Amino acid sequence: MGKVDQAVLDTGGLIDAIALAAPKAQIVLMGYPRLVNDAVCGAAGNQALNQLADYVRAKQKAKVAELNRAGTKVAFADPIPAFQGHGICDSDEWINRVVAGPNGDGDFHDGDPANQAPCLPWPRENVCAGLESFHPKNAGTAGYARVMEQALAGIGYEGS
Repeated sequence: MGKVDQAVLDTGGLIDAIALAAPKAQIVLMGYPRLVNDAVCGAAGNQALNQLADYVRAKQKAKVAELNRAGTKVAFADPIPAFQGHGICDSDEWINRVVAGPNGDGDFHDGDPANQAPCLPWPRENVCAGLESFHPKNAGTAGYARVMEQALAGIGYEGS
């Protein structure tokens, strides 16, 4: 989990920098949802994805609490409850499964460096996982927006 821990540490530094540059900013750190319905898609890899989401949430919440104790005003928005029943393998998926790519210039392409391109051998060509994989569909984006709206309302933000 070292990369997650480093990312959360780096995020804390970024939040501090934002707060220093914009002292009146209303900062909210958005978490990650659980991606997969464990009960329906009970594969070990799927459970690992959800355990990772839980781990990241715990680390992010702890970082937000630490920042607040140090005087940096920041809130945490937790999408896990809102995405319950909307993961991969649920009847109303808000998250994309693996999406075959490439789907544009910014996507993974066969021949990219091996440590960057999640490409699989396929008859006559290699199929790369597109960047849309495991990212929200339109309904998931709307779900994230509702979570953010609730978090902003919870800290008293009324817009500008």
